[in-house]
Amino acid sequence: MSEIIEYERLTDISDIGTQNAEEQLALSLSAHRAALTPREEPDEDAQGNRYCLDCAEVIPPERVKAVQAVRCVICVSKREQFTKLSRSRGGAGQAMSNEIE
Repeated sequence: MSEIIEYERLTDISDIGTQNAEEQLALSLSAHRAALTPREEPDEDAQGNRYCLDCAEVIPPERVKAVQAVRCVICVSKREQFTKLSRSRGGAGQAMSNEIE
């Protein structure tokens, strides 16, 4: 019983640092898991098939299990590519703003 009490009182700076690092890791993992949960309602039928919100193709069950996907790989890739282009200098966002002027 006395060993448990000694472990609960962290007076060594390295123990405190380790505990802080473990708590930060737990928070990061929790945030990462929350990010993986879909923010949009999945489109599913009565048999449990999930359909892509962009193209309406069936999403493979393995992908749904792995990342709780609401979009197929192709549509996610297109969205990521557009995001990269619109954020990069001279990308799609730049081209669109030039057309407006």
